[in-house]
Amino acid sequence: MAAHDRVDVAELEPSVARLDAAFAAWAGAQIDAVAAMVEAVRSGAVPSTEVDRAVGYRWITRLTSLAQEWFIEKAVDPLHPQMFRCQDETRKLMVDNPDVTYWFAALDDSRAYRLTGRRGEAVYIGLTFGSPIFAGGGSGGQGLGTLTQRHLDEFTLDGEGRFEIVIAPDRPVGWEGDFIALVPGVGQLAVRETHADARTERWTEWSIELLDPEPPPVLEAEWLAAKLELASLFVTFVAATCRNMWVEAGDRLNVIGGKSGAEHVADRSDEVKSHSSADMEYHGGRFALGDDEALVVTVTAPEEFVYWGLTIVNPWMESHDYLHRQVNLNFATAERSADGTWRLVIAARAPGVPNWIDTGGRREGYVLIRWCLAPGARPPECELVPLGEI
Repeated sequence: MAAHDRVDVAELEPSVARLDAAFAAWAGAQIDAVAAMVEAVRSGAVPSTEVDRAVGYRWITRLTSLAQEWFIEKAVDPLHPQMFRCQDETRKLMVDNPDVTYWFAALDDSRAYRLTGRRGEAVYIGLTFGSPIFAGGGSGGQGLGTLTQRHLDEFTLDGEGRFEIVIAPDRPVGWEGDFIALVPGVGQLAVRETHADARTERWTEWSIELLDPEPPPVLEAEWLAAKLELASLFVTFVAATCRNMWVEAGDRLNVIGGKSGAEHVADRSDEVKSHSSADMEYHGGRFALGDDEALVVTVTAPEEFVYWGLTIVNPWMESHDYLHRQVNLNFATAERSADGTWRLVIAARAPGVPNWIDTGGRREGYVLIRWCLAPGARPPECELVPLGEI
């Protein structure tokens, strides 16, 4: 039989037949997902300027590409784990923070791991252990979301900032060093390395390995079929979630509010929000500016905090272009007022005062403020002000 002749499905091994079916389903799901996203981009629920429309189409290409990178290539094998940078200036997911270097690794809750590296210069490095993303099929549920929250500065660092942490269901016999219990249900480690100045501060060096290594992996049909199905779910669910976040925030225009990550984790009703960092507070909302208007956001800090940062994002929950514009500010990069507050100005053009958040000419968007280790943090005050009166 020639190599290019079609094989009768009945002659295939069951696993190969399932792989063929899964790949066909994945291809069909990609078409359906892209069509649904195109419809969302063209809907009246989101701004329809030329720039917003172009950003929406680019978001479609980014999201489909990100699904393949995560679920086919990197965040896939807890028996051969790797810490990989999962978001950057072109890989943005559900209100990314330009101040954060995001790392991710897949875990198996029955195995033991060694996490090593050298601490970087970030002000906060959170370690969030949670259930595998979308383990609930996109719906919330008991046992889903963040299951253990720690941060790196809780552990031993040597004179050069190096660390070694064993992560396992039980402490290994004879191990007296730093240890994190791997509770049932954990399937991933998400690291939020939060910077005061992400452009200049050194990142943390990371390495993760099994204490009892496995042989090199073999690409098997059943394994790939399952990952293809997960990649399809990722695209459709994230697209719907981003659109819903935008629509649901429409009832609080020019007002910023929210609650703590710990409250989101305890709620468990939303599979995305339940994966929040329990060390953080999240305050968000949509803004809508009139001609020559600005939204003045006044941030007041509690007595104790490690970080706060404000970011504006588009209707697809991607941060604006932080490589070329100032689209976020934080406690260190914003100029502080004499009364101890920070007064940030979200505007479509330069207001002529410090702390301008540049929307790139757009008058609608979403804004999120994050706090790290900030008990008592409260939402900021917001006021629409004519540009000429700032």
